[in-house]
Amino acid sequence: GELGMTKANVHRLVRTLKDLGYVSQVSDTSRYEPSLKLFQLGARVVDRLDLTVVAAPVVRQLRDESHESVQLAVRDGDAIVYVDKADCDRPVRATTQIGSRVPINCVSTGKAILAASEPAYAALSFPLRRSTPSTVVARAAVDAQLKEFRKLGYAINRGEWREGIWGVASAIRGNDGSVVGAVGIWGPEDRFKGAALHKCGSAVMRAALEISTRMGSRAPAGATAKLKGTGH
Repeated sequence: GELGMTKANVHRLVRTLKDLGYVSQVSDTSRYEPSLKLFQLGARVVDRLDLTVVAAPVVRQLRDESHESVQLAVRDGDAIVYVDKADCDRPVRATTQIGSRVPINCVSTGKAILAASEPAYAALSFPLRRSTPSTVVARAAVDAQLKEFRKLGYAINRGEWREGIWGVASAIRGNDGSVVGAVGIWGPEDRFKGAALHKCGSAVMRAALEISTRMGSRAPAGATAKLKGTGH
């Protein structure tokens, strides 16, 4: 065929898609049609693409203003995935890649999403996985962190994914008010101490609000949600 696949290979591929629930067989025929699950998958991809396109200029403006590297992330179960980034020209003893998947509890973008999204918090399984000696893994400690971040309006990673690397992030909301991602600044610990931390926090809050507004949201950006069952 046009794809250069044999009939046997096509048959195996279709059977796999059927087993996974992405296509279904039309009754009493040899034809297949896309399932609702496939349409839902496509919709999620489009949503992420829209966020990436809408946020791109804000991500780069934040990089230019802060002189630090910036990341845009979305949630994927109990992890976050980086969908865009803008690296600064200052030395950083770490790297990130678009498409990388990282435990949601270990980085500032993930923490910002957890603090603002009840579904994200509900997906956690305690105790959480430890990545560095600084990783917060116990439920009580995580709840205390998230309470702090809601008051601040931004979340902080203090070396919980990579030792010596800190980050600050704020959640982004879509046109229905739900959390669709987070934008964050990250870099060496010594560049985030003292007044610099609050300055970066204010910057990511402004960026998150700008992206949320461009996404059509009228809800507050940042870590403002109150989660049921946590006492916060």
